[in-house]
Amino acid sequence: MMILRSFLTLTAMLVFLTACNANREPLQVGGKQSPEDLIVAELIAEMAQAEGIPVQRRIGLGGSRVTMEALKRGEVDLYPEYTGSGLALLGLAQPPDADSMETLQLLRERYSSLGLDWSEPLGFESRPELVMLRERARELGIQRYSDLAQHADRLTLGVDSDFRERPVDGLGPLLRRNGMNVDQVVEVPTSDRGQLTEQLMDGKVDIVQVRSSDPRIALFDLKRLSDDLAFFSRHDAAIVYRQSVLQRYPALEGIIKKLEGAIGEAQIQALSMQVALRGEDPREVVRRELIRLGLIDGELEDRNRQALSLAVSLSANAEGEAGAVLRQLRRSFPTSNVNLIRSPDPLGAVADGSVRLALVSAPAFFSPGSVDPATGQPSLREGFEAVALVGTSFLHTFALNPGVSELSEVTSIATGPVGSSGYRAAESVINGLSLNAEIRPIEKDSPTALADALVESGADIAMLMQPIGNSTAQILLQRGLSLMEVENWGQRNNRIVYPYLQPARISPADYTRFLADPQSGRLMSGFTQPVNTLATQLLLAGPAGPDDARLASQGPGASFVPGALPLTNQAVERINSAIGSSEAIYPVLPQAPFLAPRLPQPPQSLNPSPMASLLSVLAIVLLVWVASLIVMKPRKGDIV
Repeated sequence: MMILRSFLTLTAMLVFLTACNANREPLQVGGKQSPEDLIVAELIAEMAQAEGIPVQRRIGLGGSRVTMEALKRGEVDLYPEYTGSGLALLGLAQPPDADSMETLQLLRERYSSLGLDWSEPLGFESRPELVMLRERARELGIQRYSDLAQHADRLTLGVDSDFRERPVDGLGPLLRRNGMNVDQVVEVPTSDRGQLTEQLMDGKVDIVQVRSSDPRIALFDLKRLSDDLAFFSRHDAAIVYRQSVLQRYPALEGIIKKLEGAIGEAQIQALSMQVALRGEDPREVVRRELIRLGLIDGELEDRNRQALSLAVSLSANAEGEAGAVLRQLRRSFPTSNVNLIRSPDPLGAVADGSVRLALVSAPAFFSPGSVDPATGQPSLREGFEAVALVGTSFLHTFALNPGVSELSEVTSIATGPVGSSGYRAAESVINGLSLNAEIRPIEKDSPTALADALVESGADIAMLMQPIGNSTAQILLQRGLSLMEVENWGQRNNRIVYPYLQPARISPADYTRFLADPQSGRLMSGFTQPVNTLATQLLLAGPAGPDDARLASQGPGASFVPGALPLTNQAVERINSAIGSSEAIYPVLPQAPFLAPRLPQPPQSLNPSPMASLLSVLAIVLLVWVASLIVMKPRKGDIV
């Protein structure tokens, strides 16, 4: 009887434990492969674990079709999905301006027969988009998808494998809708979608398919093409889940409610940047964010990172050299804060430590008002060094006063702020040509405002030291202003005193290619023939080390101790590798130590010390003695 009672008690305990464990089946959290999908899936998993729900992660399964199939089979319980992708899986599509709530209601109705449901939108959208390098799009005049048709047979398009196989909103339907017949399609695995941006930056492809929430679009200043034929549906992020999972884990409903409308565009891009560009673990990124928001317990580690921001002039083109350099820096230093900061004096921003790099023309390194007695040249502004050569800047001299036809007649020059490349160039020209002219510095924060201020300054001429294609120069040329010749520069001693300014020539064709409408080139009535002017190097500059004692008018050791840290040799090497210039920097400019010529190592001395020589002699004597013992024949009478 006792045995039977014990058996029944044991059986009851097993039944009870089995019933308890049935409810402890792990929550299967699924997810696709993009950084945004990984992050949202980890958010669900971390918040579920904080509620005591056991979790098994099946994140990074594949594209929409694979992950949805796993959900329908019960291999995952929920995963982040987009409304546009949900429609496409049903063979449906809607215009991008369709009401989001009506789309969601349609999805719920169609998926309910499968035992699935959709949450409310999470707060951000991530639809497919086509992007190009901004310079390439401008060169071809491409703004919209439909503009691609006339160039498609000469363009290469990069897509991921998931997008290529989608039958409703994928590659094939997109090409057919827009009448595109691209020359070549490059495909990468969906998990390696980030490679597409790399290939675009390297010039291996002309167009790439990305997601609208991809942080690389803003980071590399890529040109979003307009979906003018409304091909892609709206893609609001949501959570699709098995209805039965809420019965198993009632607390999950509260977690889903917390996430609805809680993830904005800026937040998902900031988190995605940490995963996509800094290579951080999505789980750790999500944990830090949840701790920061106070949604889970934990301590935040100090993740202070050195900024590598870039100062540019107020009139620099964000879409030209400045934008290109910014993209190259962000690509080369993905773990640093790299931002574009406009400044009236970019080198001054380096001096006060607010940035570590400045994009300037060579005259900005000098103070033409004073002369270094050791060289007979304008004094260097101490504490800066050239880090990399970016391109070429040209002196644009605009005639504002119709009564002035030659530079020798000029009495006033309007230019950029004090300390800017244009201001320093104007100083050099006044001194080099012995002009009796005053400088009127102007500080405006946009190309149009600067162009207006230059025209309204009342000066005889305006001077800009900028690369070909500068926006302010374009505006002035299209207003019909004439470009004046800079003559007799080489006939004086200026090539020795001002070696950073060299005679050059610019022609109307140099600017015509930058105009979006070729017909607008006719508006350049004051610029119909090539013009002689001056050119100089466009450079990246950084702070020199505090112990960099260069001779100047103030004497050796006068360099300031910079507020920004000088760049390491490794950083300078990476910058030059990214920019890839083959021309050397002007010898007259102070340069980063890494850029100094590498001298061959002298051969080591054969006799480094007397002791080493003595040991060598003894070793030779020993070898000779051993050799003699080996070859010596035994003599008669010797005992063998």
